[in-house]
Amino acid sequence: MDALIRGTVVFDEGSGCLLLEFEGGHRLPVVWPHGASWRADPPAVELQGQLIEPGVFVEGGGGYLHYEEVREMAGTAVADAAQACAGPTGEVAFFNRGSDVSITAD
Repeated sequence: MDALIRGTVVFDEGSGCLLLEFEGGHRLPVVWPHGASWRADPPAVELQGQLIEPGVFVEGGGGYLHYEEVREMAGTAVADAAQACAGPTGEVAFFNRGSDVSITAD
């Protein structure tokens, strides 16, 4: 889990999922570090005293995992939620539990 996760936060209205968009337009669901909370309207995540909303660029330590790996690290509920937003690869961007997520305007 020593990859650098970096991308722009986007909201997919069709699925209701907050995703990270990477260079080239590839999108993945994201599991945020412990302590993050979801805000439904407008869609955003509150983390480390900051609001992460669509259009914001984020980066931090973590890895790219599949369902079973997410389930082992974060539990079935988190894995199920991430899988519901995953595309055909089933891959998820997973920030490390204690990762400091750097947030900048895109």
